[in-house]
Amino acid sequence: MSATLSSHPTLTPNLNTTLRPNATPKPSLSLARSLTHLSPATLSTMDPFKLFLEQLGTNHAETRVDAMRRLFVVANAIGRDQCLQKLIPFLDAHVTERADLAMELSNAAAVPTGSEEDDEILLILAEQLGQLVLCGLIPGYRALTIVSILEKLAGVEETVVRDKAVESLNSIIPELYVEHLSVKGKEEEEARIHCVRTAPGLLLAMVKRMANSDWFTAKVSACAVLPIVYQFFNNMKSNSTVPLPESLGFGDSGGTVEDTKQELRHLYKMLTEDETPMVRRGAGKNLAKYVEAVATLPYGKKGSIGEAIAREMTISSGSKDEILVKKIVTSELKNKVATSVVPLYQALCADEQDNIRLLAVGSSGSIGCSLGLDASLTRTMVLPYVKNGAADLSW
Repeated sequence: MSATLSSHPTLTPNLNTTLRPNATPKPSLSLARSLTHLSPATLSTMDPFKLFLEQLGTNHAETRVDAMRRLFVVANAIGRDQCLQKLIPFLDAHVTERADLAMELSNAAAVPTGSEEDDEILLILAEQLGQLVLCGLIPGYRALTIVSILEKLAGVEETVVRDKAVESLNSIIPELYVEHLSVKGKEEEEARIHCVRTAPGLLLAMVKRMANSDWFTAKVSACAVLPIVYQFFNNMKSNSTVPLPESLGFGDSGGTVEDTKQELRHLYKMLTEDETPMVRRGAGKNLAKYVEAVATLPYGKKGSIGEAIAREMTISSGSKDEILVKKIVTSELKNKVATSVVPLYQALCADEQDNIRLLAVGSSGSIGCSLGLDASLTRTMVLPYVKNGAADLSW
């Protein structure tokens, strides 16, 4: 089903269209055919949000898909306030209801499953939720509810839905760091302060839920989200406190940023040792970005949704990239990488699954950069595993 979804023409809606404020999306042919109880004149003048609800509530599959494709247009038409007060809460309830129903039908502990049409709708939703923040309609300091929705989508069974939810999450998480952002208006400033105070704890709680999930799907997504969350905490002062609300189901009340990063490193270690090969594969796939986060290396050209920066570097004696790496990776960071990440790299390079070994060896460049390009360390900690990988008969 993944191949069908990823090749469907509705999954790449044109989000670059210039949208006019309060513009009502024009009814499509499928809409006119399905909403027979409404006249064309009524459809063309109906409030965008009500029209969206009508479409999404019909039994006509094509119309429901068409409705979700218009989410970005509807959000723009009703404006930020109505989007935050009506549209986002509705979408949150919609995803929760759909997940609860799917779990009941499939008798699964934590994996919502559904029809291909439902997965298509969720895939479009995951994409457009990220666009709402990236385009500026929903500012980062008001996007915590969107993060909550994407967390649920990151745990569904369908792979392409999870991948798109993770991509949107990773694009939004850096936008949540608003400590030094200037905003206009008392209400906006209160929202910004609320985000500064609550976002760190909510992000940590999200990763803990995903990494400790009963099912592998959320754990796989945790492998991809955790490096970006780690980078988020890299931006904070090391002695800052990260409160963790008791209402989220965790007994502790949080600690300092350094305590939090230590906990994130423990979670990633746990994921690399998971008994499910798909989880270890996810850990190996994201190991390069994770080790770079631990070494505080910056994002690559495409930011948080791009590849590891080591894959974009040209390391040569005296080059700008070499100078940058050696400047950033201090002795303390080098030691942290050597003690907490290199053992994970070495274990994954020796995994019984050949595809996991391949992914782990592929992160060798990032391991070397995160060790500060220290020749003696890379010679003993990295080079033997690269050689073993080159001689692996499974490839």
